[in-house]
Amino acid sequence: MVNFEQTRIGMGGILEGNGTVWEEAVASIVPFISNAIFEQADIQVMSDAYNRAIEDIYSFGRPNKTVEMIIATRIIRLTKDGERDPDRLHERALAACGFNLDRAR
Repeated sequence: MVNFEQTRIGMGGILEGNGTVWEEAVASIVPFISNAIFEQADIQVMSDAYNRAIEDIYSFGRPNKTVEMIIATRIIRLTKDGERDPDRLHERALAACGFNLDRAR
């Protein structure tokens, strides 16, 4: 479970309770999680899948907030349903938005 009092994650980096900022952090799925509790390992898997999906979409252009929300929501739903494979989470989230990376290559 994430302790939101000690760690805040955002586009600019990870800010820990002691004031340390870790650069090169990417978008987090944490802001999209509501009404659910996940283990830290599950959050890491979801975040990895989410970040890969967002990176892939950037090859088509900058995704808007709605696309980001659909991807995050799909990853969270799949994880709630038991999926833990980051590759499948990533692929199925992109498919939910109509993206097929095989055709784009």
